[in-house]
Amino acid sequence: MQKFHGVTSLALVLIATVIAAVAMFQTSWLWGIGYIVIWVGGGAAIIYSFCTKCPCRTHCGHVFPGKLTQFFPSRLTGPYTFLELAVTILVVLLWIGLPQPWLWQSTGLFVAFWVLYAIAGVQIRMVVCPACNNVHCPARIRFAKDAKVVTFLVTT
Repeated sequence: MQKFHGVTSLALVLIATVIAAVAMFQTSWLWGIGYIVIWVGGGAAIIYSFCTKCPCRTHCGHVFPGKLTQFFPSRLTGPYTFLELAVTILVVLLWIGLPQPWLWQSTGLFVAFWVLYAIAGVQIRMVVCPACNNVHCPARIRFAKDAKVVTFLVTT
């Protein structure tokens, strides 16, 4: 089930990205192309700074990022540095934040973008993260087996 939700969550983010790019292309080809370049470059940055250090990369719940780590230099697993986390957060903020002015111009595209990202986020947090064994991931959550509460593990 983890791999199904991992792959479909990435597919939903990809569809949201296409929606954002379409919204941007409607007013400016330059911004549309720039967004796609930022998306591809940002994906490579996340895979290098985050996924290559993940101990689960050979059996990644998202499948594709784990496979793509093979094309990057090997890195030791361990706690993430401030810079590695900052790169990951900045890229995600760019992916989500940059297209907002264009998405605002079309209610349908705006709603579709956010619904897709919300569903992907729920899939990741509720299915993919709990099944992951990356103890260094700050987004990692565990579900208590004997209680129905969520505990957030903070690693330093």
